[in-house]
Amino acid sequence: MKVLFSNPPWWIKRFEFAGDDAPASAWFSGVRAGSRWPHTNQAHSSPGNFVFGEYLPYPFFMGYAATYAAKATGAKVVFRDSIALRESYDSYFQHLRDERYEYIFIETATPCWDHDQTIVRRVKELLPDTKIVLTGAMSAKGEAVMEQFPIHAVIQGEYEKGSVRVLNGASGVLPHELLTVAEMNAAPYPYFDDVIAHRYWDVNPAGQKAPQLQVWASRGCPYKCIFCVWPATMTGNDPDGTGKRSVRFYEPDYVEGMLRDLVGRYGYRSIYFDDDTFNLGDKHVLGICEVMTRIGLPWSAMCRADTIKLETWRAMRDSGCFGVKLGFESGNQWVNDNIVNKRLNLETARAAVHEIKRLGMTVHGTFTYGLPGETREQMQDTKAYIASLPLDTFQETGCGEIEGTPMSTLREKGHLDRYAGAALDEQYLYVPDGGEKMRRLSEGDLAIGADKAKSSSDYLIRQWRALGAAVTEAAADGPVALWGIGTDFFETLGQVPALKPLITEGRVRLFDGKLAGQSLDGAPVEAPAALPGFVGPVFLTPRIVSSRTAMRQDAARLGISAAILRDLYDDAPVLAE
Repeated sequence: MKVLFSNPPWWIKRFEFAGDDAPASAWFSGVRAGSRWPHTNQAHSSPGNFVFGEYLPYPFFMGYAATYAAKATGAKVVFRDSIALRESYDSYFQHLRDERYEYIFIETATPCWDHDQTIVRRVKELLPDTKIVLTGAMSAKGEAVMEQFPIHAVIQGEYEKGSVRVLNGASGVLPHELLTVAEMNAAPYPYFDDVIAHRYWDVNPAGQKAPQLQVWASRGCPYKCIFCVWPATMTGNDPDGTGKRSVRFYEPDYVEGMLRDLVGRYGYRSIYFDDDTFNLGDKHVLGICEVMTRIGLPWSAMCRADTIKLETWRAMRDSGCFGVKLGFESGNQWVNDNIVNKRLNLETARAAVHEIKRLGMTVHGTFTYGLPGETREQMQDTKAYIASLPLDTFQETGCGEIEGTPMSTLREKGHLDRYAGAALDEQYLYVPDGGEKMRRLSEGDLAIGADKAKSSSDYLIRQWRALGAAVTEAAADGPVALWGIGTDFFETLGQVPALKPLITEGRVRLFDGKLAGQSLDGAPVEAPAALPGFVGPVFLTPRIVSSRTAMRQDAARLGISAAILRDLYDDAPVLAE
């Protein structure tokens, strides 16, 4: 029996080009399995051309289900993450024609369902005998999906047990069946191979080192934020926020065994715990800290600001934790209490941020806009709150509405008692894809952006100063090039004023693809095509890894020697000084 666990391609053309050979700038790329909120973003990659450094989450539920099903059934199981492969549609469908799988499992959700239903129909056209199994948040509408599409089975929630049942003959809608804690800690480790192992990447919190290993130390979250997908649909069945949400912890021994196995095979340099909420209680966190002390690699985690004692943050730091992500959602307390139902006191969160920063760790904050019932003024409160915090980085996203969450149930019921302030009023913008919603909100007067650096960040200021100092020192020995005139360039210029006269005098020359032909205070900006004839070091200025990766690919294409490129960010320290 041949079985495929598939995360199909997801590309959207921004501009019209013939075929799939359009440049990366013409595409939005999507993330699906592995993301709590599937969405699209502007791509650095293009179909068939992988560029490292874009946000790419590991598809946990699929990775665990693939190895679990293989062990339990003996089937020949293939795991193919076309998102990580940056695979074209032609390549994907050719693979299906060549292999002719008996079962294909696809994880999907509301933001990608319009796209994925086309994939489903095309697969059935090509392989009429193949049984298609849907998993993911869209399983909340399992009966309706099966009525309208050629689906063999829909598995609700996490799908290790459900996949085994399907491969043993079950069909239709399979209800939630979670692993017990004992089963979870006896399960085989999630799937990795030599092709995909080094592709997964999340640049935040600041200080990551590639290759990065993304793992879980727990499943589930007891909190009931209105929009949150996995605790409502995957690790629980709680579409209206009134049910009980469970949390199951991996034992420290299991986590250590998994880390030693994967780090030993693939040589990871940093570890990111992408739990729904990593720090649910001091005992669990301290146990993982002991593991990480023995593992000896720098690590980071997705956390809440209010679920551990202040001294536990220190234990995290002492065991190698260099940074955390903290979810704030709104900077307006009434919105957090009455719409989000996050149960987070914003002043308590503020104190936690200051303590974490005092310990020398980096902090990435996450915020969302366009909640049901949220006013423009309340969104501006969020912006003011962000500005008041010493965050290293933060992200602002549109709030997507995904099946199986209380936010989606609100549309069906009109009111939810636990979310008394939530309302689908005339200001509410329905867009399931949070990336697209952010783009639409950005067209207004909020100027919402994604993953912006805060100039007040000590961590980033050190990086910009180090870049500026290195360029200034190199310019004393001869001409120097700065490639990439964007946010990080101007921040570096602000931190190191000595650069300005060097640019004006022509000792530091500027290169940029988009701004070529323009000038900066009289200094011309040249096209990268002129770099092959440049004599001297060429410094890459962007912090974003995917931007620098694409620039190195451009350098190879243009014939620029890799020996003259200087990428200081690769050498940035993981732990704050």
